Amino acid sequence: MKKPAAQLPSRTRNALLLGAVAAAAAWTALLGFSLSRSWQEEERQMLALAETEAKTQLQKDLAFRVWATKLGGLYVPVTPETPPNPYMAMIPDRDAKTQSGTDITLYNPATMLRMLMETQSELYGIRARITGEQVLNPVNAPDDWERKALAIVGRTLADYSEVTEVGGVPVLRRMQPMMMEEGCLKCHAWTGIKVGEMRGATDVAIPLAPYRTLKDDAQRLLLTSHGGLWLAGIGFVAFATRRRLSVLAEKHVQEEILRKLNRAIDQSASGIMVTDEEGTIEYVNDRLLDICGYARDELLGQNPRLLKSGETPPETYTEMWQTLAAGREWRGELKNRNRSGEVFWCLESISPILDERRRTTHYVAVIENINERKFAESTIERLAFYDPLTDLPNRRLLHQRMEAAAARCQRNGRQMALLYLDLDRFKVVNDTLGHSAGDQVLKEAAKRLQAALRDSDTLARLGGDEFAVLLEDIGQAEDVTPVAGRIITGMQAPFLVEKKEMFVTTSVGISLYPADASDTEVLVRNADASMYLAKQAGKNTFRFFEDKINRIAIERSHLETDLRRALPAGQLFVEYQPKLSLADRRIYGMEVLVRWQHPEKGLIGPDRFIPVAEEIGEIDRIGEWVLRAACRWTQHWLQAGHALVVSVNVSPAQFRRGNLQATVAEVLQETGLPPAALELEITESALMDDPEASRATLQALRALGISLSIDDFGTGYSSLSHLKQFPVGTLKIDRSFVRDILDDPNDRAIASAVIALARSMRLDVVAEGVETEAQCELLQSLGCNRIQGYLLSRPLTAEDFAAFLAR
Repeated sequence: MKKPAAQLPSRTRNALLLGAVAAAAAWTALLGFSLSRSWQEEERQMLALAETEAKTQLQKDLAFRVWATKLGGLYVPVTPETPPNPYMAMIPDRDAKTQSGTDITLYNPATMLRMLMETQSELYGIRARITGEQVLNPVNAPDDWERKALAIVGRTLADYSEVTEVGGVPVLRRMQPMMMEEGCLKCHAWTGIKVGEMRGATDVAIPLAPYRTLKDDAQRLLLTSHGGLWLAGIGFVAFATRRRLSVLAEKHVQEEILRKLNRAIDQSASGIMVTDEEGTIEYVNDRLLDICGYARDELLGQNPRLLKSGETPPETYTEMWQTLAAGREWRGELKNRNRSGEVFWCLESISPILDERRRTTHYVAVIENINERKFAESTIERLAFYDPLTDLPNRRLLHQRMEAAAARCQRNGRQMALLYLDLDRFKVVNDTLGHSAGDQVLKEAAKRLQAALRDSDTLARLGGDEFAVLLEDIGQAEDVTPVAGRIITGMQAPFLVEKKEMFVTTSVGISLYPADASDTEVLVRNADASMYLAKQAGKNTFRFFEDKINRIAIERSHLETDLRRALPAGQLFVEYQPKLSLADRRIYGMEVLVRWQHPEKGLIGPDRFIPVAEEIGEIDRIGEWVLRAACRWTQHWLQAGHALVVSVNVSPAQFRRGNLQATVAEVLQETGLPPAALELEITESALMDDPEASRATLQALRALGISLSIDDFGTGYSSLSHLKQFPVGTLKIDRSFVRDILDDPNDRAIASAVIALARSMRLDVVAEGVETEAQCELLQSLGCNRIQGYLLSRPLTAEDFAAFLAR
C-alpha cells in the first residue's frame, strides 16, 4: 500500500493542493460563465414567447377584419344592445328595413370585433386595439405609446414591439400596420388615405407575468443543475488530488468517486457516459438512458460500440481515436442506434482523463440528441429534391443523378438510358373524376413503374403526368427494350379509382448517352422528342431516338471556336440587374450578367456558353474581364454619389482554380473600388464539392473586405454544419422556387425554410426572379428583405442602368 497523504513531503503535498485549488477556481469560472449565458438565454426566450403570443393575437384580429371587410360589413337588427353606430352616420345605406319591416343597421368590422371582444371576452382572450391618427370613434384615439409606435410603424410599414408598462403592470406591446383596402373606403374615405397606404394600426399588450414565472422556474433549474455540476467538478478535483496522493486501491477509488459524481450530475440536460481506458462503460446518467432507451444495468460493463448503427463513416471513428490518442478533446456528430433499433443523430464531446504521467485512465462523453436539427436539414433536402405526392425524386434530383451517371459512363465506357414517360388518357381521369382521383392514379402508377425497375434504377416524377427513368450500365440499345416492355405491360392493367375501372397506359421515349447525346441536356431533349414520337405512333408503346448526333457535335465545335474569339472581338458585354431593399425600398446594388452577341447566331445566353467556357479553359479570362468591367463601372457610379454594391458571379471552375483571391485583389487595386462595394456570388453546389477547401478560399476572400453570397441556395444540398462555417453574408433563393411560390406550397415551404434559416444565422436573403407584386408581398411577409427580378427591371446596359439610377 502507498503512504497516506500526510506522510508525503510537504513541498509535494502543497504543490498538489495548490493545483487542486487552481483547478477548482477554473471550474467555478467556467460554470459561472455557462450559467450567465444560460441565464441570458432564458430572458431572451421569455420575450420570444411573448412576441409569438402577440403576433398570434394580432394575426387573429387581422384575419377577422380582413374577412369582415371582404363581406362589406354586417346588417343586424336594431335593438338596445345593437343600436345604430353613430360613427357610421355618413354612410347612406347604414340603416335599412327588411321586407318584414324590421329595422336593421350596418356594422363595420371594427364595431363587430369590439362587440365580439366585449360580449365574449372570456373566450376571446387578450383584446387588441385599433387606433390611428384619424379615428371615427374617440375611444380609439392613441395613447402616448401608441402615438410613438404609430410614428415608427408609419415609417417602416413593419410591426413594432416594446416592453413597457400598462397601469404599472409589465407588458409586451406590439403594433402592426393596417393598410387601406378597397373595402375600407366605405367607412374611412373621409380620411383621404389612399388604397395601399397605412390608415392605422392594431396593437396588443401581452402581460409578462406568466412568462416571467416560467423564466424564474427555468432559472431556478439552471441554478440547481449548475450547482450539481459544480459539486461534480469539485468532487473530480478531489478525486484527482486523492489519486496523486495515494495509488493504493486506485481503481476502487475511481469507481467510488464516479458513483458520487453520478449522484451530482444525474440531472444534467446532456447525456453523460464514463468509460475506463479500455472502453468499458462504468457510469451513465439518467439523461443518457433516456436518449439510448437502455436500462442502466444493460449498459454498465458494456462497450460504447453497443450503440453503433453502422451508418457512421469509418473515417469519423479514425479521426476520433487519433484525437483522443493525442490527449485532446474530440467533438463531432455520430449516428447511433437506440435499444428499439431506431437510428438517431447525436453530438458527442469526448475527453480523455489523464493521470499525472499523462496516461489516459478514463474517457468522459457528453452526448446530445440532435435529431430535430438533422430533421430540419433533411426536410429542406426532401422539399428540394423529392416529389411530395409520390415521394419519388423530382426533376432537380434526376438531373444531379444524370450528371453523376454521365461521368461514370465516361470512365467505364458503358452507356446510360433515359426514358421519358407520359401517361395516356390521364386528362380524362382528371376531367371526369377530379384531381383527387388523378393523384390516386399518379401514386399507383409510381408503384407499378417502380416494380418494373431494378433497385439501382432511378424513377422520377417530373411534374403533372410525366415520369422519367434513368438506367445505368447499359451495353447496347437492345438492353433497354425488356425494361420498356415491362413498363408498358405493367401500366396496361386497369386502375381502380373510386370503384371505377380506368385504363391509363403510357408512352415512352428512349435516348441513350453518349450514343444519342453529347450531354445530359441533349439527352433530355432527345428522350422528350422520342416520347412524342411514341404518342404519334398511337400511344401505349415506346420509341428510341433515331436522329444522329453529328449535327450536335458540329454545332458544339463551332461554338467552342467562336467563343475563343468572342472576347478579343468585343462580342461579349455585361448588363446590370438592380436589387431592391424591401426595408426602405432603395436600390442598394445590382448583379452583373455577361452576354454574348454572336455576329451570326444573335444573342447567346450564359447558360449555353458558360459551361463551354469552363470546359475549354476560357472561363478565367472571361470571368476576370467581367469582374474588371463591373468594378470599373461601379467605381464610376460611387463617385457620382450612388451607394451601390455590385454582385459578380463566380463559376465553379473559377472558384476551384485557387488564384481567385489574387485576381480579386489585383482588380480592386487597379480600379480603386472599395472592397465593401464588391460581392461575389458562388453557387451552393460549387461550395459543397470540397467544403474544407471552400471554407479556406472563402475566408481568404473575406479577408480582402468583400462580401460573399451563396447563389441558387436550395438547389444543391449543403449541410447546416458546413453552412455555418462559411463566412457568407447573404443567401439567394433560386428563381425556380420563386416562380410558382404563389401556387405551389412546396416552393413556398422551401422559400420559407431558407428565409427562416438565414434569419436564424443573421444572414440577408435575396429572392431572384421576382416578377409580380404578389410574389414580392408574399416574400416580404415570410421575412425576405431583398429582391431582384423583372418586377424592378430587366438587365440593363451600363448606360441604361445609369439612367435607371437617375430616375
